[in-house]
Amino acid sequence: MNPFTVIAESLVSLSKNKVRTSLSMLGIVIGIGSVIAMVAVGEGARQKIEAEIASIGDDWFMIMYWGVQRSGVRRQEALQPNQTREEAEAIVRECSAVRAASPSNRISMQAISSFGNYQTSATGAYPTYFDIRRWRVADGRLFTNDEMQLHAKVCCIGQTAARELFGSVNPVGQIIRLNRVAFEVIGLLEAKGTSSDGRDNDDVIVFPYTSFQRLIAGNERSGTIFAAARPGFELAAAKKQIRELLRQRHRLADEEDDDFRIFDRSLSAQAAAESTQTFNLLLTAIASISLVVGGVGIMNIMLVSVTERTREIGLRMAIGANGFHVLGQFLAEAIVLCGIGGAFGFGLGWLTANVVSWKLGWSIAISAWMAGVAIAFATAVGLFFGFYPAWRASRLNPIEALRYE
Repeated sequence: MNPFTVIAESLVSLSKNKVRTSLSMLGIVIGIGSVIAMVAVGEGARQKIEAEIASIGDDWFMIMYWGVQRSGVRRQEALQPNQTREEAEAIVRECSAVRAASPSNRISMQAISSFGNYQTSATGAYPTYFDIRRWRVADGRLFTNDEMQLHAKVCCIGQTAARELFGSVNPVGQIIRLNRVAFEVIGLLEAKGTSSDGRDNDDVIVFPYTSFQRLIAGNERSGTIFAAARPGFELAAAKKQIRELLRQRHRLADEEDDDFRIFDRSLSAQAAAESTQTFNLLLTAIASISLVVGGVGIMNIMLVSVTERTREIGLRMAIGANGFHVLGQFLAEAIVLCGIGGAFGFGLGWLTANVVSWKLGWSIAISAWMAGVAIAFATAVGLFFGFYPAWRASRLNPIEALRYE
């Protein structure tokens, strides 16, 4: 039996009742479309998180002062001046698994330029901060250790802050004022985009730590250190060395809890990726229910078709067709019906995903393999739900079929 002939006959049979065929196909179209849209949005979210992890790096972490617990109550005790500076330098000096560490202080302040003013995040840090956070400059340069030692009035600015303060003007070489102190912009940082928690990583201005503490932060002390593991060392080994060093420097007894916390940014991003994947699997499973409903509809329509075409089946058998030929014919009709529905469903899913991306600004990812999977899955649905009606048709007695009215 020529497969092309079977497919051609299936198309002719399905076209005889276009309304019923279209309604039968609708369930498959909606089911495949829903699954494709969910998978596209989920894949886009996964790729965005992976890009964020690659952008921010997976070898650094943040150490924050957490306070000490006394009588069951955690209290924020006053930090000693320059405590984070001394501890950051001690971490680099004494922890073999750490390649760089930088104290960091951040304050939301009003920045003023010749073109306008803008409330942004002002951050003070060591030059190694850029290496730890994987920040590079799109234009200009980063400030140096010598400039930090000299309390130089320079800074590097993020893309969002630069756009708000200078518009389309190149910020490098321009002057901004914070706390009535003038700073020269020496570097425009590369775009980092928005993190998975919605924070704009480009809405920042970074100053040398000494200049920031002396001219901007004043008595505002920092309780944050950024550190990065040395290549060839596990992140866990670096964190263990830092924990032991800080406990020793803070003179904590064995039975006392840490008065600091070490936050691994990559773990947070990975947890977000895992939760996103779980949520997408749930949505896909829910969307797949419509495929089952569509499959049941296909089975019902095929059973009706077998009943309506009983005399035709009897005539086919009378002129030489056997049960296998009838089985193949009706099974082919179910598969063709679902295959066409799968193709239209992919188109619907693609269109829906793009509309969602356009309206809500979500990231989506649609690849060629999704089209293949959509059609293959729809074909499998047709094979599964079309088998029983086809088998029933192949079991008809040709003499009784010819007598059927």
